[in-house]
Amino acid sequence: MRRTPQRERVLSSVRRLGHATPEEVLADLRADGAAPAVDASTVYRALALLEELGLVARTALDRRADTFHAVEHGGHLHLVCDGCGAVTEAPADAAAELAADLRRRTGFTADVAHLALRGRCAACRPTPDPREEP
Repeated sequence: MRRTPQRERVLSSVRRLGHATPEEVLADLRADGAAPAVDASTVYRALALLEELGLVARTALDRRADTFHAVEHGGHLHLVCDGCGAVTEAPADAAAELAADLRRRTGFTADVAHLALRGRCAACRPTPDPREEP
């Protein structure tokens, strides 16, 4: 595949934004007044190609659209708060025990490098029961 200015700009936008939906990438590119306009289909095609080439990874962080991030950002877990919508990260090895247990029980090898876990962040979580572990 040849390098095009549009593909370069899409990859640069994903790197700059961290985790972004195609719509967020498009908005970011349109905000750059120095560059020529890019349409939505160009962004979607570029993201699909960049994913195929292994330069970006896709993760379902919310229920509306997949997000993309640059693979050099490294494997990590995405922790998505159902209360406030915040997305934080944890090292992928935090799920190593889960992956090993799944493999032992089912023979399934899980890719936890781009796993999204939904729950509640510390600020949104109800007051913990003192009998629970932190």
